Amino acid sequence: MDDQKFYVVGGEFADTNFSVLAPGTSLERYGPFTEREAKIRWRELTGKTVDNAMVRYFLKASEQSNKKIYWVVGGEYADTTFTSLVRGKELEVFGPFEKWEALGFWRGLTSKTVDDALVRYDIRENYDQEKSIRESHKAPWIKSNSKTVVKSIIIERRAADVSAFLIETDNWSRWAIHSVRSAQPGIGEYKEIETPNGRGHMKVSGDAANGIFDTATISALGKKQLVPGRVFGAGEKAIVVRVFTMPLDMPDQQFEQEMDMVEEEFLTLKKILE
Repeated sequence: MDDQKFYVVGGEFADTNFSVLAPGTSLERYGPFTEREAKIRWRELTGKTVDNAMVRYFLKASEQSNKKIYWVVGGEYADTTFTSLVRGKELEVFGPFEKWEALGFWRGLTSKTVDDALVRYDIRENYDQEKSIRESHKAPWIKSNSKTVVKSIIIERRAADVSAFLIETDNWSRWAIHSVRSAQPGIGEYKEIETPNGRGHMKVSGDAANGIFDTATISALGKKQLVPGRVFGAGEKAIVVRVFTMPLDMPDQQFEQEMDMVEEEFLTLKKILE
């Protein structure tokens, strides 16, 4: 809506959960703005406070005002399907929050667990905790098997060169045209990336010498995805292989579309390296 107004809210917080303000401070609120004006103001404020890790500002739509309907939910899962928690662990539920508060709290949790691929938190709107508990007691074996797809391409280049290129996250925006629009320094080993669905994080790990380039990505909503990657030598050529597992909550058609985009990205990689 053209008449939608936005605010920039935030300030100095007590910790990196960004949900409780530091003692002696009060919540700062700027606006109302158009969305463009709000983003400009947000950049100005974050630029001035970039050296203080406890200061954080958020964009807040006027329609979100005083609506504490968001929850942060998650924990440590048994595997990367993120459907069953580790035995003995309980689902962690925090809230309710306003949307901007939930986002700040989620960022704090994910920054602390960013190196653990089996820990995941999501932001839920109008979360029904009692319903979730009831569903968690249903038989865990009644679920569909995840679809796995292997994508590969042959590149007329030495495997060592291809591996060295793929292990560097900064190179991905050059060829992963549908998934990584840009990459910049992030948290720890993770780079902050711009994706078609918003800002996320990505880490490429492995061993270039042995052709291993596994990727771990965290979407803007905290969904994690692990994709194994390998480069095999075939004389003076390289065979690049990636293995994709369809998330259980993703429609088949969407997954097929994403696999088509992977093929386009591979062709772009081939063009760049050859």
